[in-house]
Amino acid sequence: MNYKSILHIILMILMVGVGGCATGSGSMNPYFEIPPDRLLKTEQELYNSALDKLKNNYPEESVALWKRFLEHNPRSFRGYNNLGMALYSNDQLEPSIDAFETALSLEPFDLKIKDNLKRALRFQVTILRENKKYETAIEHLERVKKLTDEPKKEAVALEIETLQDLIYEQVKRVNTLEDYEAFLVKYPDNPKNSDEARRKIAAMKPQEAPMGTFPEMQGEMQSAPGQRPTQSQQESFVAESFVVEPVEAMPTPSQPVRKETIEIVAETKVPEKVEDMPAETVEEKQEPEVKETVPTAMKRPKLAEPVRDRVPDPSAEMKREKPTPSVPAVKPAPQKRVRIVTRKTPLRVRESPNNKSKVVSALSKDTVVPVLQETKDWFQVEYEKGKKGWIVKKYSKQLP
Repeated sequence: MNYKSILHIILMILMVGVGGCATGSGSMNPYFEIPPDRLLKTEQELYNSALDKLKNNYPEESVALWKRFLEHNPRSFRGYNNLGMALYSNDQLEPSIDAFETALSLEPFDLKIKDNLKRALRFQVTILRENKKYETAIEHLERVKKLTDEPKKEAVALEIETLQDLIYEQVKRVNTLEDYEAFLVKYPDNPKNSDEARRKIAAMKPQEAPMGTFPEMQGEMQSAPGQRPTQSQQESFVAESFVVEPVEAMPTPSQPVRKETIEIVAETKVPEKVEDMPAETVEEKQEPEVKETVPTAMKRPKLAEPVRDRVPDPSAEMKREKPTPSVPAVKPAPQKRVRIVTRKTPLRVRESPNNKSKVVSALSKDTVVPVLQETKDWFQVEYEKGKKGWIVKKYSKQLP
């Protein structure tokens, strides 16, 4: 019987892949043959019966018996270890791992339980790797690494890096910014691929949000509203110069020039009424106005007829006044402006007020843009001359 038991132990070791030498045959067993002390006779018989079923390759019956034993002995690390071996023999890897973990929690320093747990974890890693579930396989290998002594931990670490390389190959095939960022979050210290992932992220970010040119363009946009008043002032200066031109064109003395200027002002005030009303009424209306301001000009409205002969002059003045409509066109420059208040990352500009819509541009922090429309949560802004897009309100601040 002793020879047969030793032979059976050797076969079990070869089947489950346990190597190494031991001082006695009992230490090589992956299960505990000796039941716990101070057991009732019925419990000892149940223990021996479950172990016998396990040795004779009846794993299903053995599992049922070990569960019955543990119902009455929930603190038996031997029972949980042997249950794990029965589940392992029945190809129930996940339940066997749970049983070994429970046994190890009850007896943390037992080497036999550690070896059984590592064996089950490695077998599960092999299956996961074949199914390309590399992340779960890495989690199991991390557990194996914790259970492994220091000299052999380096070999486990190399296995983990190999699986990380396989994951990175999957990421490169997908080739999206999100996948590269997720890989870097999970495996920031991968010696081969983490640096390459950082370079990929740096190269792909400008493609999604090209911040290399837009901040400068936004700077030009900011300076443009400030230049518009100067342009309007220049236009007003041009208008004033046009008003002075008739004075230069008239070779008459200074007083007639004053008459013309007074008459022109009157015509600009009521250009249409002068055509409908008689000249006498115009003169009557002009006399009280001139009396209060310029008494000497009371006799001058009689010279209004020569001015009427110069009908083209009002049209010329109307042409000169054409720049003035451009002043209101400049004033409607955005009544509202907002400043981008993101922390570090640029604010994305979308094609429509929807988080799922296409990103058309991006605005860096402190960029000021004009507001064209607004909804409850969005601003429509002019992010580039002639180009409109939508930004989220909560990342922008309205300027006074």
